[in-house]
Amino acid sequence: MAGEEMDRMAEDALGRMGFGGAPPEAARQLTRYLQEVDFWNGKMHLVGKGRLGSTLELLVFDSLALLNVADASGIAAGRVADIGSGAGFPGLIWKIVRPQLDLTLFDRRLKPQLFLNRVVAQLGLKGIAVIAEDAANSKEAGAFDLVVTKAAGRLAGILPLADRLLGAGGAYITIKGRSWESEMPQGLQSAMRLESALELPEKRGTALIFRKTQPA
Repeated sequence: MAGEEMDRMAEDALGRMGFGGAPPEAARQLTRYLQEVDFWNGKMHLVGKGRLGSTLELLVFDSLALLNVADASGIAAGRVADIGSGAGFPGLIWKIVRPQLDLTLFDRRLKPQLFLNRVVAQLGLKGIAVIAEDAANSKEAGAFDLVVTKAAGRLAGILPLADRLLGAGGAYITIKGRSWESEMPQGLQSAMRLESALELPEKRGTALIFRKTQPA
């Protein structure tokens, strides 16, 4: 994709989702990030099949839409963990527009790890860690205030991981399609409780927020 197209995509996405007031370098960093995804996708298969430009535009849109929900719900603060970050959606997008976030990206696959470390270094991002292990094995159990995922698995598998990483009162947020209710686990031994289900703009799915209940 041409550099001009990347610039347009970044500026349009930030303005369209209400992040026009993001730090001045946000559009530049977002453009650079998208260029890296574009360049390395053919070598590492970082994002799904289809026309890459359209796919990237939707991934950015979804990431910013999810951040808007987190902001409105008062949960986009403290230590944030992105499980199964892959190419960095939504975690890296969040970090670009909210540079103060203390962010940890978990991915156990080598190629995404290499890509994420490269982007973090090239963008000069601070307060961000790429963890090359399964979140289920993390030594930081209970250390996070917010866990986020996008396309990282079904709720029955992800909720126990979020439960493990979150401190009491912490939140987990994700995007699901229209059949999300069929994923709700039955009889799962977990402190995670569904707090809200909010429809995203332009029929892009449903943002689910779960809260880790305080111990009795």
